[in-house]
Amino acid sequence: MRLQPTIRLAKRSDIALMASLSRREIEHGLPWSWTPTRIKRFLALSSSNAYVVDIDGQFAGFSISSLGDARAHLVLLAVEPKWRKQGIGKILLDWQVQAARTAGLTDMSLEVRSMNKVAQLFYAAAGFSRIRSLPKYYCGIEDAVRFRMQPIRESQWAIRSNSSKSASQSKKFS
Repeated sequence: MRLQPTIRLAKRSDIALMASLSRREIEHGLPWSWTPTRIKRFLALSSSNAYVVDIDGQFAGFSISSLGDARAHLVLLAVEPKWRKQGIGKILLDWQVQAARTAGLTDMSLEVRSMNKVAQLFYAAAGFSRIRSLPKYYCGIEDAVRFRMQPIRESQWAIRSNSSKSASQSKKFS
């Protein structure tokens, strides 16, 4: 049976799932920062951009970015463990990169935990460059590595979609 991922804009009803996944997969071992309340406040900002991927009606992952005047920042990206290695992270990252490019932004940055080598390889493969280490970045506990894509360009995984539909509409990928 072929997976049918659908990407869409995040909704209020996704907030608890997004916060829970962030807690389990991004913030494990750290104080909980991206609580449902914080995510709700962040998504209310006009500069925020958030996508969710569903697979056959099940929440599979999400991404959140902040779009500034010249730069974008990928704030969170997480995929449920059972849906990893299915291209979901690539879909989410591509949509965020394309949104930043469409907005005319010049670069995108992100931070990742220094011990998360899988994530570092993922972002490097997408065209991000390692910029520097950030000592004790996460709650004064763990170091981070900052990555940047400058200029923002299409990743090697470029989105393939019908150009007549906007990014705000749900899309199915096969």
